[in-house]
Amino acid sequence: MGEVNIEASLRAENPKAKEIDISVYAATLKAFFEAQDNVGRNGAIVAHPRTGAPIENPYLKIQTAQGAALAKMARIKSDATVKALKAAAE
Repeated sequence: MGEVNIEASLRAENPKAKEIDISVYAATLKAFFEAQDNVGRNGAIVAHPRTGAPIENPYLKIQTAQGAALAKMARIKSDATVKALKAAAE
């Protein structure tokens, strides 16, 4: 994701957090942002690759699942990391 070292940024925000929690949160946050980017670029409805019929963007499910997982890990602070990721995407 851009130039942001997600794990390092999360460690700086959460110096007492377990390494596994940081690693899982970082991977989940990365997947969420990738899915969010795809939905933003392609929309919620996309053309089926073979038939051209309109279908729901498969990344919507990924975005929703990763968002739910992040919400469950609310003990990990990520405001500065999210701001950095958004700035890198601009």
